[in-house]
Amino acid sequence: MTVISTAMSTEKPELKSFPPITDAIAFVKDVDWADVRQRCRKGVNNCGIVIAITGEKLYDLGSWLMKV
Repeated sequence: MTVISTAMSTEKPELKSFPPITDAIAFVKDVDWADVRQRCRKGVNNCGIVIAITGEKLYDLGSWLMKV
């Protein structure tokens, strides 16, 4: 019985594009980047508001604990 090794093969495999990659590239090209930028700004603004309110409430809690 003869063992045929695939490592010794002289044939070159054909390089083909992987279809999901081309779909992903097409999806990224179709994104409305102005809308993404606007949504990111709103999200960062909301995070800033939450951080500011949380900081203020923590300060109030610290002041109250200091008096107790």
